[in-house]
Amino acid sequence: MAGLLDPKTRVLDTIITNEGRRQAATGKMRVEYVSFSDASAIYALDTLVSGGLDYTSRLTFEPGNLPQDSITFEVDDSGKLLTNFITSGSRYSVAAGQIYSGSNYEITSGSQFSSLYTDLLKSSLDNFKKLSILQSPDPVFMAYDEFKISGNDYTFNMTPSLPIPRNKLQEVNIDNVESLFFDKRLSHVSNFQFLPPLNKPKFGQTVSQPIGNYTNINQAPILQFSDLEPELKQLEKTGFKKTIQFLETSRENNLFCQFFEAATDQIIKLDVIDFGDFPATETSGARHVFFIGKVFTDGYNITTFVNMFVLVFEQ
Repeated sequence: MAGLLDPKTRVLDTIITNEGRRQAATGKMRVEYVSFSDASAIYALDTLVSGGLDYTSRLTFEPGNLPQDSITFEVDDSGKLLTNFITSGSRYSVAAGQIYSGSNYEITSGSQFSSLYTDLLKSSLDNFKKLSILQSPDPVFMAYDEFKISGNDYTFNMTPSLPIPRNKLQEVNIDNVESLFFDKRLSHVSNFQFLPPLNKPKFGQTVSQPIGNYTNINQAPILQFSDLEPELKQLEKTGFKKTIQFLETSRENNLFCQFFEAATDQIIKLDVIDFGDFPATETSGARHVFFIGKVFTDGYNITTFVNMFVLVFEQ
């Protein structure tokens, strides 16, 4: 947002959003993206003549926090949504995954919650549009100014035997699920790999010797995309694989995704593990794999990731 700046000393005015201040107070703020906007700039020439645009109503001395600053919805440590949004002229607050209305912060539920959480999700895109982020036009792709996909709605019909057959494990105690340290979906991160302690190489040798005999109890790591394909093919056989084609995107093909779970009176933002890229082969293009699910804390106070979806972007 632009303001009245001293052209000799201040050219751009920058702020940290309310969410950024909240994260800074807890020591968890990480600056990953910076955007430049001209939402408050006035380019119309008739503002300089009598009877033109009333620019006094747009007079801005310094930038301030606005609802459109919230594009990526944040969550608290338990994964519950934490944000604010405006719909139909009314302001609502979201804390611990519940939507509060009015100055008395009354909890919404039932049909009211169902209609509001739809507006909440839509507000992310609306805020992005209102932010008026500056960008350079692409003369080659001027005609491609929309985002189009092959379909808007995809449904997975779950039954007592699908996608998990009756003869397979359908229910498990969270204490018996592999924690993050043993999960194959984090096998690409050095911090979660099996790293037994080693002695320094002896004089004249280059190979380190292990201090003792240690058993690797980690899940088998995913080293290449073929290690993941059997699971995806099984989902395809049971009808739990959906293919979405991106018919029109930007030249850079930058995609922004958020995943939510909405219950009767609570909305939760799902956790995403970026597993990384797999190079192209002779039969397929390059792929980028994401695991989507929830993080729980078991009875041993250890965090565990429960996978719900596998998202694969293929070029």
